[in-house]
Amino acid sequence: MLKKNRHRWAFLIIVTWLSTLCVSAQISVGAKASVLQNQFTQPGSIIGFSAGAYASYQVLPFAKLKIEPQYAQLGGGRQSYYVDYSSIDANVSAIGFYNPSVLMHTVEVPLLAELTLPEFEDETIVPKLIVGGSYSLMIKATESSTMRYFFNDGTPSVDVGYRHQNVTDNYARSQFGVVVGFGVLFKTDSRDFQFDVRYRQGLTQVNRIKYPDAIQVGSSSSSSPTSPGIPANGVGGNLYTSSLSINFSMTIFNF
Repeated sequence: MLKKNRHRWAFLIIVTWLSTLCVSAQISVGAKASVLQNQFTQPGSIIGFSAGAYASYQVLPFAKLKIEPQYAQLGGGRQSYYVDYSSIDANVSAIGFYNPSVLMHTVEVPLLAELTLPEFEDETIVPKLIVGGSYSLMIKATESSTMRYFFNDGTPSVDVGYRHQNVTDNYARSQFGVVVGFGVLFKTDSRDFQFDVRYRQGLTQVNRIKYPDAIQVGSSSSSSPTSPGIPANGVGGNLYTSSLSINFSMTIFNF
């Protein structure tokens, strides 16, 4: 009986505390947009953007919790590589993929804590430190590259530029990351505006490339995709995403 009463009292205390917190806290809902510079853990970056909404919860005078469901473009550049087709009974011996870049279309949900100092509570300009994590669900990935065709019959190679291919199955769909940044909140009578800069580092190894035997291109030769002395480096190794973003958000309503 005593143990049951303890559980009841603990439950009542937690419910009372949460109710008080909900009454005293301010919930804000708004819209946000971002420009991102995306890169894998290798040279080569691409520009992307994100757009979505946010809901923030004022848990303490100096702390907010914020969730930001959004559409976001991730990705980056990749090493040039080629795929050997010599085992296939056709005239094409190999295809080289030069300067490939990958664009991932994702639904991302960052969960963030925005921290400031208590003395800024009544100020109209509030600096903030941002920390948190994110989950991204990759819907589609496309790779853009110059494709160089090599032939068995000695015909000079042929380049076809700006080719796009669906490479969704080459990458992990579920991706986790950590987020750090800083920003400035501008308060007005009717709504708030915020600018911030964030860095997102992916924690998930995303490489699921179909061609683990594809090797790094070592030469621009028209007769052979590789050159002597260039190691056969695979493109099937570990790969992580990262992004540097500039974000703008605006409050739509508070309650």
